[in-house]
Amino acid sequence: MNAEVSRPLVRHIYDLVDGAYAPTALATGPWDRRLQSGVVLNALIAHLIEQAPSPVPMVTSRLLLDMMKPTLMAPIETRVSVLREGKRLQLLDVELVQDGATTARASALRIRAGESPATDAPRHLLPSIDLPSLNGGRSPLQHINETRLESGGLEVPGPGVVWARMTGEILPGVPISPFVQLAMAADFGSGTSSFVNWREWSFANVDISLHLTRMPQGEWVRIAAETRSAGNGIAIVHSTLADEQGELGHAHQTLFLDKRKSE
Repeated sequence: MNAEVSRPLVRHIYDLVDGAYAPTALATGPWDRRLQSGVVLNALIAHLIEQAPSPVPMVTSRLLLDMMKPTLMAPIETRVSVLREGKRLQLLDVELVQDGATTARASALRIRAGESPATDAPRHLLPSIDLPSLNGGRSPLQHINETRLESGGLEVPGPGVVWARMTGEILPGVPISPFVQLAMAADFGSGTSSFVNWREWSFANVDISLHLTRMPQGEWVRIAAETRSAGNGIAIVHSTLADEQGELGHAHQTLFLDKRKSE
C-alpha cells in the first residue's frame, strides 16, 4: 500500500482549535497534499448548517456550494449568517475563510417540515458484499469511507452507480451524520460517471448543488451519476441520490475539464 495513503491514523477530519477548524491528515486532497479535498469541505459546510438553529423543525431542501479558490491544509475560520428567518423558510449563508479570503461559500434553504401527501420513491437493495469495493487509491479518506461499485466507475465510460458510507467523525466525538455523509457523497458523482480518460484529463468540480425532498437516514448512500458535455471544456454531472429508504433527491456538479500536461 502507498505510504502516503496509509499514513492517517486519526478517525476525525477536523480539530476545533481556538474557534477555527484545523484539518487532520484525512482532509488532504488526493492530487495535491497542500490542499484540502472538496469532499471534506462539503462535510464541514453541511456540519455548520446542521449546527445552525431553526425556529421550527426544518428540512434542508436546497444546498448550493461554490468553490471560490483552493483551501490550504491550514485552519479554517467559518461564518454562518441567517439571510432570511421565518417559521416556513430559513436561508443561510456559509463561508469558509482563510487569511481573510473566502475559499468556499454555500447557500442553504431550509423549509418547515410537516405532514403532506407523499409520492412513491423508488427503492434500491442495499449493497451486497459481492459488489467490488472502491477502497484504496490516493485519498486518505479511504480510511473512513467504505464504497461499493454497482456499475460504471473511472475506468468504464458512461453512467455509474456507487454506494458509500462514512465511518469516521467530523470532529473528535462528533460522528459524521447522514446529512454530512450525503454532502460528502454528492462529490462522488464525477468519479462514478466517466466520459474522459482521467489519465489524460482533469475534471475538477467548481460547484455542487443538492435538492432534497427529505433528510437522509441510515448508514448507506447511493449515487447514480451521469455526465454530459458539449465538448467545450465544461461538463455537468447529474446524480440521483438515495438512502436505505429510497430516493431522496438529486445533485449536480459543474466540471472544469483541462488537458493534463504530458510528463
